[in-house]
Amino acid sequence: MTESVLVVDDDHQMTSFLDRFLTKQGYAVNSVGSATQMGLAMEHRDFDLVLLDVGLPDIDGFEVTRELRRTSRLPIILLTAREEVFDRIIGLELGADDYVSKPFEPRELLARIRSVLRRSRGTAPSQNALPEVRCISFCGYVLDLPTRCLSGPHNGIVPLTGMEFNLLKLLAENAGAVVTRDRIMHSIYGHSINVTDRAIDTHVARLRKKLDIDGQGNGMIRTVHGSGYILATHSVSE
Repeated sequence: MTESVLVVDDDHQMTSFLDRFLTKQGYAVNSVGSATQMGLAMEHRDFDLVLLDVGLPDIDGFEVTRELRRTSRLPIILLTAREEVFDRIIGLELGADDYVSKPFEPRELLARIRSVLRRSRGTAPSQNALPEVRCISFCGYVLDLPTRCLSGPHNGIVPLTGMEFNLLKLLAENAGAVVTRDRIMHSIYGHSINVTDRAIDTHVARLRKKLDIDGQGNGMIRTVHGSGYILATHSVSE
């Protein structure tokens, strides 16, 4: 089945190039020039991936990502002419799956598209595969993986950013074991972006505050100096 890509960029030269290039690679491509046109296109058909320019003429691409993530897990690759690492972190934290700076090498973009689509599809489970994990429970909290929601000990929803969810998921999956800073960096930021240890510390600090509903959260995530972090409790996967 042909996979479909929606290109959202007001640069006609760019959309024309991507239309030709991606069509040649076997994708069905639709191109629009604004967030409004993107919404109209998505009302009429389903897409497998969106290439979304950050600098749209009507609505900022970051805001489009934020709004889309409230209702959809549609894979998003952000396109931007800006090089700042901070912008990349913001885009990924809002829920984008990857981030490519312009000008880009077409083959690199193609590799990113293929990688994101593979992750979104997942791999077909074999006959002997273990059941899919849907929830991870620890200390009265329930991390719902399909909906990316965290429920507190009293069944209230604890709001998490995309990065905070990914960080907590990684720690919960490895509860009782140290997760190194390098592993955290590669798992939640990917290999294509460099961030400082301070960025990781900031996410951990915010996550500790959100888990401290009953005065116990700060002790759950412990710092292992010179190594990384540990969720110092047992977890149960369901």
